[in-house]
Amino acid sequence: MEATNPTNIDVPFPDVGSLHLTIRVGACRLRVAPGESAAWVAGTYHDPTGTLPARIEQEGGNVTITQEVRTGEWWNLLGGNPPRFDLALGKAKAFMLTLEVGASESSVDLGGLPITRLLIKQGAGKAGFDFSAPNPQAMSLLDLDAGAVGIEMKNLANANFAEMSVDGGAASYQFDFGGALQREAHVRITTGMSSVEIRVPTSSAARIATESFLGGLEVGDGLTKQEGAFWTQAALAGGTPVLTIQASITMGGLQLRTT
Repeated sequence: MEATNPTNIDVPFPDVGSLHLTIRVGACRLRVAPGESAAWVAGTYHDPTGTLPARIEQEGGNVTITQEVRTGEWWNLLGGNPPRFDLALGKAKAFMLTLEVGASESSVDLGGLPITRLLIKQGAGKAGFDFSAPNPQAMSLLDLDAGAVGIEMKNLANANFAEMSVDGGAASYQFDFGGALQREAHVRITTGMSSVEIRVPTSSAARIATESFLGGLEVGDGLTKQEGAFWTQAALAGGTPVLTIQASITMGGLQLRTT
């Protein structure tokens, strides 16, 4: 039976210059969305077992939210009712965000959040990421390191990153670069034994260079091969800013699409 009183989470913004939020959880359901309150992190944690408490640690501008997992409790998480985090993140100050997620089901919307740097480590499971509104803060790096997982990332242009790096194993990936591209952006995707789909808007100036080893490449309409890469019509017309993508896929399939 699920506990009737969930744990409330309320973390204010520290009054310091540099902020870093880390969310580190194991087997659970994780939901993250933009918040409207003045808090940095607000929400709840539900633990049906009553034995895997959430912990919040703070040192200066560094806040870490973790889920305590004890050996012997993992079997309880396989019964279809795992612990659940439901978190809303604030917009009042810019911050770095690290997500370290184990075997979980994650739904993360970071739209409109002023994130300066985003690091994601995703283990087994299923994860969806969305940037439903533009990031008002320039993001230096979006780094994704994934294992055996299914990942969908939407509206990536809204993330406002300068660099994006993806390293993945046997998995399924969908990368949608919809949204408003605010500046030049560079993406490097390296995966093995995986299925990768890349979608770019026809209105965006994008250039995609590909390497596929022992795998297949499928290119949809709206892309023209020139100078060893695939270009959108906006890129061929000299549009700016330009999104440059380098995709290297080993023993997998790569699909390029326009939207």
